[in-house]
Amino acid sequence: MGRVFILGAGASLVGGYPLALDLWKFVRDSNPHEQRIKQAASEVTEVMERLLRIVPPSEPERPNLEALFTLLDSRDQGVPTPPELQAIDWRGTRPKLMLLISWALLLREYQFQEQLRNGSSVAAQALYSWAEYVRATDTIITFNWDIMHEAALWRSGKWHYSDGYGFMCTDAPAEAKSPVKILTLHGSANWAQEDESDCRPSIEHKATFFRGASDAPSTYLKGAGQWSEGRNLIIPSYLKDVSSNRLLLSLWSQAAEALEKADQVTVIGFSLNRADALARYVLGSSLARNNGISEVSVVMPTDWGHTWGHFCSTIGKARKLHSLRFEDWVCNEE
Repeated sequence: MGRVFILGAGASLVGGYPLALDLWKFVRDSNPHEQRIKQAASEVTEVMERLLRIVPPSEPERPNLEALFTLLDSRDQGVPTPPELQAIDWRGTRPKLMLLISWALLLREYQFQEQLRNGSSVAAQALYSWAEYVRATDTIITFNWDIMHEAALWRSGKWHYSDGYGFMCTDAPAEAKSPVKILTLHGSANWAQEDESDCRPSIEHKATFFRGASDAPSTYLKGAGQWSEGRNLIIPSYLKDVSSNRLLLSLWSQAAEALEKADQVTVIGFSLNRADALARYVLGSSLARNNGISEVSVVMPTDWGHTWGHFCSTIGKARKLHSLRFEDWVCNEE
């Protein structure tokens, strides 16, 4: 099957993307100019300010969105929650938040690619080394929404949007095939689904981020008229449910199969929170069935509470820890 890489927020930090506790500040301060997105930003910010007054963060400007949104998801499922939360319009806010997150990430990628074109940097060297290191038979499983890694692999000719996301793009060139597969299990900032049964979403902004590609005239029609513009992201919450979205369900299934058959598994910058039951189940059950590997390599600057050590022990694998940032690790790999 080849190698499998599991990416978390730490694998995109070199591109200026935020870690989980910095996500809200990153999104809030993205300063949109388009009127529709400005309106969404204003409404989401108002709701978030009310929410953070009810449940203040432990650190200023660094709210735990997963914990906050889990409270709201729990409330909507009938679980008793603080009465102050009853006035929060979570169902109305969620699609606007999806749009705002997507917009902020795409803007950051545009700025990042401009930086890469304007000179050498640690990020440029890291992505060059990463593109050299990745092989045609590799599968990348990512819990991020950003498109930094596929953009880097596109530039090296190792990834193609035609089928590289684990589904056939609607306007894919007939002859194009992707050597590497990238499975984005929480959705992607550049996808637009007509609805949650749509398994062939439009991949938008290809001409902007994948140099030499183009967008068909119909590309931007799928998300039109939806507040989320078709961005059905799994936003931060410990109560993740992919069963209602046929596309995401397929991608999680493909990820499980890849892990079960992998020759080598490397985790980069993914903390695997103890409360993330869905990820822990899929990763754990798939790796436990993989009799061909005895260890899992984990790349991150700290051990984040020994989470991966305990997890690997539970599934009968050794953990090989590399206490390095993504950019430091990949620039030293052969």
